[in-house]
Amino acid sequence: MRSLLAVCSLLAVSNAAPPELAPRLQPLQVGSITPKGWLLKQLTLQAEGLSGHLSQFWADVMSSIWIGGTHDPNLHERTPYWLNGVVPLSFLLKNAGVELLPGTKGIYKSPWGENSTICTEGTAPKGANILSTNEVGSAKDCWSMCVNSDECQAFLVTSNTTCDLFGSTGTIMAASEESCYGQMGVKPVNVTAQVEKYISYVLAHQKADGWLGPDDNAGKGGQYWGPSNMLFSLIQYAEGNDDGTKSTEKFKNATSAVFKHLMQQQLRMKKTPLSDWAQSRWIDMAYTCEWIIDNGGLSEENNTALYNLSVTLQQQGLDWNNYFETFEPQVTQYIHNVNNAQALKSAAVQYRYNSSSMYKNYTMAELSRRRMDNLDARVGLPTGMFIGDEWLPPKPLRSPSRGIELCGVVEAMFSYGVMFSVHSDIAFADRAERIAYNALPATWASPTGGDMWAHQYLQAINEINAIKADPHVWTHDGDMAETYGLAPNYGCCTANFNQGWPKFAHNLIFIDEYNYIVVGMYAPIEAVVPIEGHKIVIDTNYPFDDIIKVTFTAVKTIQLKLRIPGWATDATVDGHPVANGTFFKGTVQAHGTTTYTIDMRSKVRVEERDNGAVAIHHGALMYSLPIQPNYTVYAHHFGTATQSNDYYLNPLSPWRYALDVDKEDPSKSFQFVMTGYQNGTAPFNHTGWPTHIKAVVRPVSESIWNITANSASVPPTSPVCVNSSSACAPPATVSLVPHGGTELRIGEFPVSGL
Repeated sequence: MRSLLAVCSLLAVSNAAPPELAPRLQPLQVGSITPKGWLLKQLTLQAEGLSGHLSQFWADVMSSIWIGGTHDPNLHERTPYWLNGVVPLSFLLKNAGVELLPGTKGIYKSPWGENSTICTEGTAPKGANILSTNEVGSAKDCWSMCVNSDECQAFLVTSNTTCDLFGSTGTIMAASEESCYGQMGVKPVNVTAQVEKYISYVLAHQKADGWLGPDDNAGKGGQYWGPSNMLFSLIQYAEGNDDGTKSTEKFKNATSAVFKHLMQQQLRMKKTPLSDWAQSRWIDMAYTCEWIIDNGGLSEENNTALYNLSVTLQQQGLDWNNYFETFEPQVTQYIHNVNNAQALKSAAVQYRYNSSSMYKNYTMAELSRRRMDNLDARVGLPTGMFIGDEWLPPKPLRSPSRGIELCGVVEAMFSYGVMFSVHSDIAFADRAERIAYNALPATWASPTGGDMWAHQYLQAINEINAIKADPHVWTHDGDMAETYGLAPNYGCCTANFNQGWPKFAHNLIFIDEYNYIVVGMYAPIEAVVPIEGHKIVIDTNYPFDDIIKVTFTAVKTIQLKLRIPGWATDATVDGHPVANGTFFKGTVQAHGTTTYTIDMRSKVRVEERDNGAVAIHHGALMYSLPIQPNYTVYAHHFGTATQSNDYYLNPLSPWRYALDVDKEDPSKSFQFVMTGYQNGTAPFNHTGWPTHIKAVVRPVSESIWNITANSASVPPTSPVCVNSSSACAPPATVSLVPHGGTELRIGEFPVSGL
């Protein structure tokens, strides 16, 4: 592969053949995967929660500027964020036969509602039919009366005590200036139909010059960021509508629209270089260029233009190679947590169009590995994430009470998936799984447990409450950032979380440059390789179980690779030991079916943290002490009383414990118990966990481990129980549960020393 200088020189020569992209592990295209078991349940919960309903009641999606509305007027990022997740989600559910989901009965302010004629501009007009007038104690009581009435279509609260219910029958009343709320009837949720509605509108309204979406930021260097995730959405939409020939009308329309937009962006960047979010996140746009080169079937001239754009994006973008080596930010954008999560993959993306590139004598593969290790050492968290409560700390800090943003979590998952696909480094697949199975589910909570209606903006390893925290330990976000709800602190994560599980599901199986089928990560799925027709079935409850059965049915003889995680030091395949951190290789003969049984044979692992503290792992899961929460609803947005609410959570059970740990032989300190995942249940429920670890703990004195700015202080220096008879109480046995199945928890413990 040519050097960057050579690439630039080449691009200056007209009619020259474009350089080739370096090969990578190509994920099976969107539409190839059918989720099964717990993964299907998780994706269904996502669609039944916010993902399937945001277009019905959240203005930044429902009335988005991208479909002719007026909301999300600045960055124009929220509908693209949402589509970046619901597009792949729609194909997963469609393949599984779960395309139509039951709707929910909701209350919302007009004019968004189905019954907007009753609640015109938020007021009850003359001519509305009143069913009854009631004395109530609060507006919530009035809402409840309407929800529980089959005839009620809207309600009006006056003076917080009088409740008027409206319907299609009843006495006509005069207009009112008070706020009127409309009730949406029960509508089924069809994510595929939602995707078609939005994508069709975006494609139909592409400008003549190629620009996609709103264009009111022209002349500003940040204008390129808003459409970036729309491009991601369109390339996934194209994949999902490709029959393997790349010739279907929907495939060609979507790829053509993306290419035209990129060419218009290239023209604009000559006069208006990247700035702001676009300058930080140039990597995503370069990734899209590479996808079009791989899949678009374009001419050499057009591919050369895309190479040229990739080079320009890097030249105008932030220098992430330098930053991840020095952590010396030249501008504030370098320390934004989501920028870091997206930039993790910059060296991998750069490698594909310049595989010989070096930085400080490091290859791009080495740089990719080093930035993961550097972040771990400097600001790393045991879930595989890093501290980023808006900004990364200016100095090394690994406090378990400092948080990470949900947007950062899903972007890091995607980045590590890309890094694995480009470098084939198993450590990146290990990391993507670790984040997916721990950090992602840990940011959701509700009184019913396990659903996806209420999330945090920031999550912490040691989370003893989720309240309006004033003061708070984080430095740049608001005091509501750790509460659970629709859009705590900022709405970006409400839109961006949607990509987490669906894009993870599409980064499990790959094809390498030699046509090996590579199983890179594990979850229960079926997959069909396009054109070839090979079938892969992963039958497992992993990560809640060690046994993974992978069945291949081959049309012609195929070679395969199965990832063995770095932590799986005793793993076997078909009963034979295999080396951890490697690929097991096998062969399936033509027209044959072969099943390989992987047994991870996981052991409890103790991760040493700062000041002698520890975190506990078993397999891909981290285990934490659940703290029983008390839920307080402080706002309601949509649906039933347990759906889209905002919550404060306060602790009802003790949390100050030191662990008894034999670091040399953890099996002496911990007992792993597997009750098993029950089909049809929420995988990361907050009760009835499929696995847990019995541990011996010792209550720690409040004087030893206290509270700082409404959060648990950093765990006291270990050992905590050996130098003072009053520091710790007698031992007790507790259950540590999957970290992703907790809303309040302690995930990093001091060690007792006893």
